[in-house]
Amino acid sequence: MRRLATTALALLLAASPAQAQGDRITLDAREVELADVIRLLGAQSGRNVVADGSVKPQRITLRLARVTFDEALATLVSAYGLQIHRDGAILLVGESASMNRRYPDDAAAGAARTNVFSLAHARPDDVVPALQSALPPGTVVVGDKRTGTVLVTGGDATVARAHALVAALDAPAFGRGGSVTTASIALHNVRASEALRALKGSVPDGAMVADDRQNVVVVSGNAELQATARTLLAGLDGPGRQVMFEVRVADVEPVNDQSNVGIEYAGAGFGAGSGAVGQFPYTLTKSSLVVNTQLNLLVQKGKARILAQPRIATLNNREASLLVGSQYPVVTVNQQTGYPSVQTIDVGVRLRVTPTIGEDGAITAELHPEYSSIIGFNSSFPIIANRKVDAVLHVRDGETIVLGGLFEDVDSETITKLPLLGDLPVLGGFFRNRQATHNKDEVVFFITPRVLAADNPAAK
Repeated sequence: MRRLATTALALLLAASPAQAQGDRITLDAREVELADVIRLLGAQSGRNVVADGSVKPQRITLRLARVTFDEALATLVSAYGLQIHRDGAILLVGESASMNRRYPDDAAAGAARTNVFSLAHARPDDVVPALQSALPPGTVVVGDKRTGTVLVTGGDATVARAHALVAALDAPAFGRGGSVTTASIALHNVRASEALRALKGSVPDGAMVADDRQNVVVVSGNAELQATARTLLAGLDGPGRQVMFEVRVADVEPVNDQSNVGIEYAGAGFGAGSGAVGQFPYTLTKSSLVVNTQLNLLVQKGKARILAQPRIATLNNREASLLVGSQYPVVTVNQQTGYPSVQTIDVGVRLRVTPTIGEDGAITAELHPEYSSIIGFNSSFPIIANRKVDAVLHVRDGETIVLGGLFEDVDSETITKLPLLGDLPVLGGFFRNRQATHNKDEVVFFITPRVLAADNPAAK
């Protein structure tokens, strides 16, 4: 017992001068209990470090000269199979299996996992700063020049990102012959992974690593490569052009059996196709004013009704989608478990659009409009009528796209009868009246794409 106290005191005295040297610590422990070393580490660093009761009684011999607190703690965690649980400003250090059982959320998130990376080409002094700048705050990164390894302590996602970064930093082309320069380049208008795919073949493999979480690209290489990467990324990260889609969805009644809804385009000027809606799946016109005026007249006459008129904006080459309607819940029973589950079915107007702006300002629009409605029920399950069309069209800025041909035929029969008498066999027919009706309507999408100026508030 006296020997233990003397040794612990010697450890404390050895570490005390290091406290005056900022965040550098010197530990020289000989046959000292592991729990005591953990507590003394916290005392000398000014951190709240608690040795958990699960730390197994064992005497250790350890010497660490002028290391940071993170380096010292990472060494203990890695060498003795420990785990760290963070509770605010308190660090609880204990045996890994016990800590995982007591803190399952930490285990599920992969908290405080330590991985050692062996470097084949790069130097730890070059790799450690790059990892520290690219990995989340609180990640412990320690380099060992003697063994040529780097130790990373963090969650599973952090360690996985570190693995990708180390693979790039340790590539032969960048680790051999001089120091490695590493920089994180932040992007503002394009995803890091998309930028990396666009630059494939323009820079050597392994020179760049994308981090979508922080939307940065980590570039490793000499000064020339750094300058090239920055220039290429700056070109890709320019302000993206946007397209606003003005949409009107109308339910139109045909005026005759030929499905002519009464919207004629004579003199309006076409981009493709001609005639009345219903005679061709889609029609283009250069005058959105003419089309909207004719549609408004039909609405006033009761021949059409507007189902929705939303607007949606999206970046160039990015898909956008909207749903104007509701989600209908449907209860189903799992045949294997017997438990009920609730699924939802979208009912209403749905639209998916992807614009591509050409050099001349024209727009190639990939359109997927859809209209669905509940027309009845069968054993409490809804019967849904679904009308949709897919089209890829080339239009000028401000031209209106008319997508039609989405018909619905509904046959119904109405029976009126006198009570009791109408139910009599044979004679009941004299007291009943049957009226069959046939309704036909068409859903028409009027879509007008407009390229937004960079200074347009709608584009922000």
